[in-house]
Amino acid sequence: MDFREKDYFEAATERMSQARLLYHQGQCYALAMYCAGLAVECMLRAYRWREHATFEGRHVLLKLLKDSSLLGVYDMAMRDQGLGEHEVLRQSASLQAAVGDVAVLWHNNLRFASERRLKAFLVSIKRHQGKKGDPCKANALDLVNAAQKIIDRGVLLWTLSKK
Repeated sequence: MDFREKDYFEAATERMSQARLLYHQGQCYALAMYCAGLAVECMLRAYRWREHATFEGRHVLLKLLKDSSLLGVYDMAMRDQGLGEHEVLRQSASLQAAVGDVAVLWHNNLRFASERRLKAFLVSIKRHQGKKGDPCKANALDLVNAAQKIIDRGVLLWTLSKK
């Protein structure tokens, strides 16, 4: 199957909705985390495809972020809307932080992880510390929220570029 930028964009928004549903159902945290990260990967692929109709850097979100030019496009769009440089830098840092959160918590092989294996992974990277209750639930929420921030920005830019 061949995919184009619009296909990746649509998949990004669908996977994000599915990640939220899975999270709220409870007990499906590994799958919710996988879908949330996949949503981000799809969004970055959509923007990457706009730059170059090729794909490199399989599942490496930080490389995809760089290759997609999403941050640069976002900065330009904010400036075009009249935001001051301080606000542009603040918003850009917020988006970069969200990508960093997703990059720490999401791995393409989460699709194979049981809840038990996810918990062991989170403990191994010390993401259980300071979390009340189930570390899978807490980290899934962190990932879903960070991914939502990226998807929201991607959708906003996509909409602005279509006008």
